[in-house]
Amino acid sequence: MRKSLIASLSALLTVGAISLPLLAGCTTTAPRTGPATGKQLAELKGSDTVVSDEFGISVAVSGTTAVVGTSGSSYAGRAYVFTRTASGWKQAAELKGSDTNPGDNFGSSVAISGTTVVVGAYRHAKDAGRAYVFTKTASGWRQAAELRGSDTVTDDLFGWSVAVSGTIAVVGAAGYANYEGRAYVFTKTASGWKQAAELKGSGNVTKDGFGTSVAVSGTTAVVSAEGHANGAGAAYVFTGTATGWDQAAELKGSHTVAGDNFGSSVAISGTTAVVSAYGQANSAGSAYVFTETAGVWKQAAELKGSDTTAGDYFGISAAISGTTVVVGAYDHANLAGRAYLFTKTASGWKQTEELKGSDVVANDNFGISVAVSGTAAVVGAYGDGTRAGRAFVFRA
Repeated sequence: MRKSLIASLSALLTVGAISLPLLAGCTTTAPRTGPATGKQLAELKGSDTVVSDEFGISVAVSGTTAVVGTSGSSYAGRAYVFTRTASGWKQAAELKGSDTNPGDNFGSSVAISGTTVVVGAYRHAKDAGRAYVFTKTASGWRQAAELRGSDTVTDDLFGWSVAVSGTIAVVGAAGYANYEGRAYVFTKTASGWKQAAELKGSGNVTKDGFGTSVAVSGTTAVVSAEGHANGAGAAYVFTGTATGWDQAAELKGSHTVAGDNFGSSVAISGTTAVVSAYGQANSAGSAYVFTETAGVWKQAAELKGSDTTAGDYFGISAAISGTTVVVGAYDHANLAGRAYLFTKTASGWKQTEELKGSDVVANDNFGISVAVSGTAAVVGAYGDGTRAGRAFVFRA
């Protein structure tokens, strides 16, 4: 089971034998034409993935390009880029950090925006961690930068979570200062990627795990602290201005309590954010939608899967694009897992589909990671095939 930061920080939020950062997808919108919502469009697999590679531990999608991480490969890790073509989704690249080694867990977190991919490797350099930026060029995908926080040291876990939107990247370091945590903002400049800010929540203390999950849309970032207040959790909104990045809000679920793990996953699209709480209600889980109006963030909805029960871990992953939210529940049905699609309607947020991979069975952990962009949703199932792993693309 995935243990919370507050319950077992030293165990690095383990699921089975691996550690598990969470992420948020990037967003674009597209006309809703073509296959019916919820239809599976593709099943993805890395060209050289094998047993225990855990392909699908992280996923991200932007337009017609998806990225799937695998922290296996002797835990050096990889990330695979797929593009949608006229004949379906095809692998376009296999990414590896220029100096990654076995045990670095490169690929445990991934993010994409347009032609920019960011991949975390939180175990690099004795768990100090790194994040790697890749860009698409005429000759293929190439590493453009290796990021590290200006003050990160051993055990900070920089790269635990990553997010990117245009020329802005955010990287979480949940282990910083005995798991108080930090998040770092980087911007792309004419001379390369440079650190622009170091973020900390206003009430963060030791073992809060600030940086558990990060998300960014334009100049607005959301960073969670899953361990805050004995595991009740919190999420913080930051906005970038000409003078720097400032905290704009602290988010909490309307009835979250200790052990709910609010902030287990965060996502943002424009002025709408999603923060999940997979520990709520004996780990049945919930996800909360927040919207910003005139600078004020307020809760707009609380989401639950139509058939989720205690122990399903609904909210282990969450993503948003426009008026579409996807939430994963990797423990549903004896760890087969599910993902739930919600859409905003005139009467509020409603579940429209329950997603399951076409060949998913018990212990596949479908829903461990989710991403959505426009009409494409990607769901990881890192346990599939004795942890070789798979990822599935659906019509959103």
